[in-house]
Amino acid sequence: MSKIEKAIQKFYKKPIPNDITFAEMERVAKHFGCIVNNKGGRHSYRVVHLESGTVIPIPVHGSTVEEAYIKQLKGLFDMIKGGE
Repeated sequence: MSKIEKAIQKFYKKPIPNDITFAEMERVAKHFGCIVNNKGGRHSYRVVHLESGTVIPIPVHGSTVEEAYIKQLKGLFDMIKGGE
């Protein structure tokens, strides 16, 4: 199993794990064709999907992504998978 497959599997695990790092989130987002940048300010990132026009701000609080933002990202990734 490749690194991206493991990261996606962890991302979709139930209950949502609270140890998903920004690096893992970024890897999965890029796999689904999103852009991850930190132009949202000093302490936040943005996940942008250009085709749908979706922008999800992700604030930085430590080294992990909070559960609420993982849920939003999963919704976006499910929409992207459905559109393929």
